Amino acid sequence: MQARQTDRVRTSATGTCKTARGLHWEIQVNDLSQGGCRVDDPRRGLELGSFVKVLIADTGPHDAEIAWRQGDRVGMEFLKPLPERVFKLLSSEQWSAARDEFNRAGSTLPMRRVV
Repeated sequence: MQARQTDRVRTSATGTCKTARGLHWEIQVNDLSQGGCRVDDPRRGLELGSFVKVLIADTGPHDAEIAWRQGDRVGMEFLKPLPERVFKLLSSEQWSAARDEFNRAGSTLPMRRVV
């Protein structure tokens, strides 16, 4: 197993998860890092290697890959790390500030051209 790239923090964030097949349900995020998160999957609907879209405390969607599974626990690796400021706000459970920062950061992403 590969070593974790970033530190994780415990959280009580809630969110939603949507699979490529259209399955959609609420999740409890147990821990979070800039590079991923851990959630419980008692229905075992998340397959190793599959891609999902995750909303965490109204931030996102974050594209992620199911990186590991241990029983009902699943690790998701974000395809693009969380912005540092958003991660810090989520870590301190400042949900509305994290949402506002995510929306602000997303609106300032560089664009190649407008067609």
